[in-house]
Amino acid sequence: MTLDDATIASRLAQWLPAARWFADKAATIERTTVHERFTLAADSPVELILADVCLAGSDASPRYVGLIDATGDDATATPAAARWLVEMVLTGGSLAGRDGSLVGHSIGGRAGSAGAVAPTDSLTVLPIGGDASNTSFVVRSGSTAWIVKLIRRCRTGIQPEVELGDFFAAASPWSGTPRLCGWLEYLPADSPFAAASTALATVHEFARGYTTGWDRLVGLLTDSQTAEDRLSGPRGDEVLEIVAAIGRATGQMHQALAARPDIPAFAPEAMTPASGQVTAMGMVAHAEQVFSLIESRRPHLEPSLSRRLAAVLLARSTLVSRFERLPSLVPATTSIRVHGDYHLGQLLVPEHDSQSLGADQGSVLVIDFEGEPGRPLTERRGKIAAAKDVAGMCRSFDYLLRHVAKLTGRPYASADLERLEACYLAAYREVAAGQLWWPADRETADALLAAFKLDKAIYELAYELNNRPDWIDVPLAAIEEAVATVARSHA
Repeated sequence: MTLDDATIASRLAQWLPAARWFADKAATIERTTVHERFTLAADSPVELILADVCLAGSDASPRYVGLIDATGDDATATPAAARWLVEMVLTGGSLAGRDGSLVGHSIGGRAGSAGAVAPTDSLTVLPIGGDASNTSFVVRSGSTAWIVKLIRRCRTGIQPEVELGDFFAAASPWSGTPRLCGWLEYLPADSPFAAASTALATVHEFARGYTTGWDRLVGLLTDSQTAEDRLSGPRGDEVLEIVAAIGRATGQMHQALAARPDIPAFAPEAMTPASGQVTAMGMVAHAEQVFSLIESRRPHLEPSLSRRLAAVLLARSTLVSRFERLPSLVPATTSIRVHGDYHLGQLLVPEHDSQSLGADQGSVLVIDFEGEPGRPLTERRGKIAAAKDVAGMCRSFDYLLRHVAKLTGRPYASADLERLEACYLAAYREVAAGQLWWPADRETADALLAAFKLDKAIYELAYELNNRPDWIDVPLAAIEEAVATVARSHA
């Protein structure tokens, strides 16, 4: 028996707040309504639904996509749902709903493109990336495998992951990312145009023999025998080889993103004091939003953490001053399209053999070009200094080392972070040297990077407050260090 909308909404309200990908855990759900639903097949109990979540005390009603079974539970990573998603995308299928339609787009179906093969054999599904804002899983059918991502938070407009994946598949020779095979979108009946569409899922080729940069480095660092040999000896050498390869891959990615001035959406743009001022104002506005979030959450946190956050609020003018230099720094570079949410979890490296980590493209693969989930699509699609990505990776090294310290009980060492950053930046500069998107002057580059690292740490603090309270100390420590650095410079 098919569930009615009210029953589905009631079931969603029960399990949605606990879902890792639900972005509004700190808010109270006032009500949930089903906006749209699609029955996948006559003999299938699985439905795709679009649900609007009304949050108490907010005018916003974010929309989420889900695949549910006959009881209203999440069925996203089931074989029936996975087969339907892959087939819809790779065959360019369509399905009508009550108020709109689902449309699959296959890049392999274009003239001159390699044809994509839909599943023909029985398939297996392996969920991955449990700690993520979307749901991803590997689908295997015979000798073929794909990575499927359900983009949980629905936002109307051009999805960066689709746009960039299409760009790399059709307009760039760069081989440093798994190929996008296609995507699934929702088109409302009253506005059947691309600008009104919502990307719901993507299908990429699966890279065999790779694991995430995060998992590989965590494994190597936790295998070290003592605190002293973390970055020395064979294990330490392997860590630094991987970090250097990541630096080269980052530079190659930025080269590719800046290489098509004939495509307006990807054409590099000269940065000016005025555009630098806009960037700085955006960072300040974002910081003020996070300060407001801190004020609302601080009374509910344990006392020592609350006191540290209170100190951050007292230093807000000091922190904001770090962004004031941007207008004088950015004219030394151009703005380009970037990854936008660049960290070790967004990289694939060989699972075992680090000998293949040369300078060639493809030894490190970059994935998930969605951008920071908490930012609007227009901002994620904007052009900005390449320092945004570089800063993101530097912040990821900090997360890595603090995570390893917790796992092993060994002390965190800032010197290790400095060494990883130096190794990464040296390799990155090998590729970026002479490029307009990276300042030639080291002091300018360092100052630009410092501003973007602080902006990232502030973003991370809000993310952890909303999603992972156990991780708050990582960005908070970085912000405290930024305050201390400014204080020392003024002493």
